[in-house]
Amino acid sequence: VNNSSLKAVTDIPENYLSRVRKGMTVQVKVPDINQTYNSSISLISETVSQLSRGFYAECKIPSGNGAKPGQAAIMKIKDYSVASAIVIPVNMVQTDEGGKYVYVMISGGNGKSVAHKVPVVIGEVYGNSVEIKGGLKGGEQLITEGYQSLYEGQLISAVK
Repeated sequence: VNNSSLKAVTDIPENYLSRVRKGMTVQVKVPDINQTYNSSISLISETVSQLSRGFYAECKIPSGNGAKPGQAAIMKIKDYSVASAIVIPVNMVQTDEGGKYVYVMISGGNGKSVAHKVPVVIGEVYGNSVEIKGGLKGGEQLITEGYQSLYEGQLISAVK
């Protein structure tokens, strides 16, 4: 086995076909040897697999750092980025007949605070986070506990 030229390969779902291009930034982590490599996509297949409904992509990784052919790797492809975005935990977003919303804390008079329902427009999801494209401006105090049982105008108190 010649391991002087190594590559990481992956099968990407076809719904990402328009978002993934040759030359895109890739991070490859090989957990068994605790190594992370930065690379770029060097090849994308011309066809979609009939079995997996995905397409093949690969990137080159350096040899000599302990990586061996056949090892499992985690490949992260940067297919979307925004210079400044509002990002919140995805489980904070709730849905009703009016659409998606979150609750924020609004300070009222006499040192009391109330829950305010804010409709939001969501963008991309990454891991446990979701991009908010509309509804929040940034700097609001998002209610992160007990939000499932709140209603508009309900008196609340902040817990530290």
